[in-house]
Amino acid sequence: MTQTTTTAPQLDLSDLTLPVGSTQSVRRVLQAWLAKLLHDFSTIPLATLSLANRPLVTRTVQALARGDRKRALQLLRLPTISTPIQCALKQLRPGGDGPALNRWLRESCALIWLELAAQGAIVGQVVVPADGRLPTLLSPTLNLRVAPQPQTEQWLFEAGRLGVRTAASLHWLDLTVLGREDDVIQLPGTTTDRPYHAIVPGVWLAAADNNPLADYEAHPDKSGNAISLGERPASEWVAALQQSFALLDEHLPLLGEEVRWILRLVVPVGWHGEKHLSASYQEAVGVIYMTLHPQPMTMVEALIHEYQHNKINAVFSLDPLLHNAWSPLYASPVRPDPRPLHGVVLAVHAFQAVADLYGAMVAAGHAWATQQGWNDRYKKIIELDHQGALTVLEHAQPTAVGRNYLGEMRRLDAKLQAIRHERWPDRPETSGNLDELAGHD
Repeated sequence: MTQTTTTAPQLDLSDLTLPVGSTQSVRRVLQAWLAKLLHDFSTIPLATLSLANRPLVTRTVQALARGDRKRALQLLRLPTISTPIQCALKQLRPGGDGPALNRWLRESCALIWLELAAQGAIVGQVVVPADGRLPTLLSPTLNLRVAPQPQTEQWLFEAGRLGVRTAASLHWLDLTVLGREDDVIQLPGTTTDRPYHAIVPGVWLAAADNNPLADYEAHPDKSGNAISLGERPASEWVAALQQSFALLDEHLPLLGEEVRWILRLVVPVGWHGEKHLSASYQEAVGVIYMTLHPQPMTMVEALIHEYQHNKINAVFSLDPLLHNAWSPLYASPVRPDPRPLHGVVLAVHAFQAVADLYGAMVAAGHAWATQQGWNDRYKKIIELDHQGALTVLEHAQPTAVGRNYLGEMRRLDAKLQAIRHERWPDRPETSGNLDELAGHD
């Protein structure tokens, strides 16, 4: 395998929660995360690969190492590619699942070659033969899903086109002229559809998901993240998410810019009029799972919340921030179940940003900021955020990188407490947790 080198990043996380002045901090985090992922992928030991996979993975690594580094990193920004790689890397531990590792790497390699084929960046031909079942091909950039049928034997990639070989035939799809996102594609030997819908440039609603962990659920009130539009049209989802981006861009424009650097896919997991549940995974940076809800503040809260998880999850892949991140357990302001400090940090990091949106809307004189339900929610966020921050700041044993992040947490907590005492000096403190709907009357 081609060897590359990487060094531990010296990250300044003093504005990890909320960008100050520019989005340079999150860009540095993203670049460090991508560089580490490229290094880790490029140095997977050959001995861990099946004999059938070795030529494909080796050629893929060589293509990324010898080609345009910027292009390689852009490919890894697609979570359809990076998530299976991340999951495969987790299986390099002793006792890891070797067959799963090989399956996920095979899938990632095929998706890398699909993107390179679409960009015309392939010399010659790359063949992915069936080793068991061929991986389904997914591309948000092409708005394409190509699933093999039982008779499909090979994927073939050449500059500008995808080939499908069966025992009886070979058919090609011109990737350069796919046309509108709703065009129907016929490709014999496959089942093909267009599962992605643009929300804002570079971010898609995804009715397809190849996250191997999507069925694993840590939340006690939720069971997995099966894709579902909740019997709503995709256009309704897109409109609701565009409204969320508009609110974010109007009131926290730098955070809105940040979101576009990391987030790529919003996976729909149903509609519910009485509650809202969302999720994200450390292995799936760039993906969030959301239910649809008619309340705009609920939607924009979830967008910020899960994006913040994506951002800090990229950091966690580089540095744990806390030496005591995983034990013991503490009460969390956002969850009904006890959590390690890692989980409390996730909650505070997310909801300090949500609280800042509320504050910006107050400063802008937004009509919702005059309503009782909206203000009750704002107060509750501030108070429970404070409880979480106190827990972290009292018990945390930070790493060198984590110290300046905790400094930001402390500063933001002081700012929010000043707001609380100014706006609600005589109101009793709130109890409970933040697992409820955002609201306005």
